[in-house]
Amino acid sequence: MLAVLLVLLVVVLIAGRWQYEGSLVTIMLTAITGLLILGGAAAVLLAAALLRAYWLAGAALVLCAVQVLWLAGSYLRAGEQPVPAGATTIRILSANLLLDNTRIAEQIGVFRESGADLLSLQEVTPEHLAVLMDGGLPSVYPYSVADPLPGFHGSAIFSKRPLADARAFDVSGFPMTTATVTVAGTAVRVVDVHVVAPLSVESVDRWRNQLADLAGMRPDGANRAAVLIGDYNATPDHAALQAMTAAGWRDAATEAGNGFALTYPAKGFPGTPLLRIDHAMVSEPLTVVSARTRDNPGSDHRMLDVVLSVPAAS
Repeated sequence: MLAVLLVLLVVVLIAGRWQYEGSLVTIMLTAITGLLILGGAAAVLLAAALLRAYWLAGAALVLCAVQVLWLAGSYLRAGEQPVPAGATTIRILSANLLLDNTRIAEQIGVFRESGADLLSLQEVTPEHLAVLMDGGLPSVYPYSVADPLPGFHGSAIFSKRPLADARAFDVSGFPMTTATVTVAGTAVRVVDVHVVAPLSVESVDRWRNQLADLAGMRPDGANRAAVLIGDYNATPDHAALQAMTAAGWRDAATEAGNGFALTYPAKGFPGTPLLRIDHAMVSEPLTVVSARTRDNPGSDHRMLDVVLSVPAAS
């Protein structure tokens, strides 16, 4: 039985790295590939050792090692990275407010104390926006673009710096907000991302199409600095998200070496998030200083707190 389980884990490892995501089931399984492999292989290793099936224990140990080595690149440089000479930093805080959250006023306190220069907010309903405005958020973040909507797809960007080209726009049938902020003379485009969750057969194609559209937003030319930050509803194991890095986007948490920037569910088992589905994808010439998470009162996501350095305009 243990040998059969080990074979199944190897199949999961190969399938996960092959990135077959042709159905709702395989997309869901891919999201927890790392947990399945490490957890299952560790269980086989322990059981085999207790039963003195040493060849099986050795095979399970090799499987654990392969998975750890595969993930190592996301954990090797955790912590603050140096700011390049002459660069200016910008802190962006992303938060999924949660549709039915009754603790928005507490979130305002976190925003105020975060030191963030810009907020990227998802699941912003008209009621949420009213609480944010009445709670004094504009006194700290006087510039904003908001597209509050009933349901899951409202969003808003708040900033301490003036915004240009601030608007809602369509991404494969669903709205997101975008704005451009100038830092040290460099224009940085920010997109507030909220990709539809692949929770049904109908939503899978929309999920895949939205991620493909985001991958294609990488700017070219002189005005190429951009940050796509928010709730992607995809983990680093998903091929659709990996296509973004293949297109030239860089995952801030991976670049900062903080693969532990898990965000969902905020209170998972045992009391900690299990998945990294909130991301900041950045383009050149931005560099990542840090990426970490923060508590997000009343939400099912933790906040994503990213510090980027922006070179002075030439």
